[in-house]
Amino acid sequence: MPTHNSTNSDHAPHQQEVLMFLQRQFATHQWEFSFPHSWGKETYIAHGNGHSYFIKLGAPLVNYQIMASLGLTPPVIATGVMEDSTSLLAQPYVDGRNPSWKDFHLYLDQIASIVGSMHHNPELRRILAPPHSERYHVLGLEAQVHLREKWDRYKVLVPGVAEWVDEKLDQLTEGLEAVEGTGAVVSHNDICNANWLISTDGQIYLIDLDAMSLDDPASDLGAILWWYYPPKLRPRFMEIAGYQNDEQLKTRMRLRMAIHCLDILLPRENSFDRFDADNFVHSLADFRAILAGEENPQGYG
Repeated sequence: MPTHNSTNSDHAPHQQEVLMFLQRQFATHQWEFSFPHSWGKETYIAHGNGHSYFIKLGAPLVNYQIMASLGLTPPVIATGVMEDSTSLLAQPYVDGRNPSWKDFHLYLDQIASIVGSMHHNPELRRILAPPHSERYHVLGLEAQVHLREKWDRYKVLVPGVAEWVDEKLDQLTEGLEAVEGTGAVVSHNDICNANWLISTDGQIYLIDLDAMSLDDPASDLGAILWWYYPPKLRPRFMEIAGYQNDEQLKTRMRLRMAIHCLDILLPRENSFDRFDADNFVHSLADFRAILAGEENPQGYG
């Protein structure tokens, strides 16, 4: 009989189907599962056949396949579709760690190169849905509309700061309307340290590609630079990634980072994320800082 660990069925509704997929794909009947996350989408670590595999459901398969072909994310071993049309992706489980601030500084050249390669890759650009417009103010305002839709669902749970957040969102809208320029790139859109992986042999991967879209490069650049790189390191990062460190881009990065700082506090659609109302006010620290034109309040290691 196959063996596998049990978990909350609400977080692993496809577990039996995943087991059968693995049995067919690898001709191995003995599998054990562990569950790496209690948030985000449905994921498993499958142990069997003398190896371990990372299994993710509901992922955009082509994004992963192209990024894997470029060596920017771990290889894709197998793909499939569940009975309810949910996609399945199997990759080798990579033994490694998420980068620290020191890692971001040490591997600056490699990380900037990965960002630039992704942003300007023609294959990725071809398979992603075209935006309604490539003008930066339109892209920013669309992100703002999506954020407001999410915020409106949860602000009743945090009445003490709801009015203040609404005011700040209005100010962001005014700032975005004044933005000029055009040129969408292939953006990751969630480029935090949890979505970078340094393997034990020193390979650097960008993971969790589900939010990838054609967007303003400021969406990625604002996040990675403000969170992980002090101002003195930013010009080199921008040069390697293929961007000029001009004032217009700096303004767009601040505006898009403000949107991102609030967006990540609100549950993602079709995920197991939960809204943490008790800690929400404290969690607004980054949102407050970027709006005030300040640097990351946690510093840079």
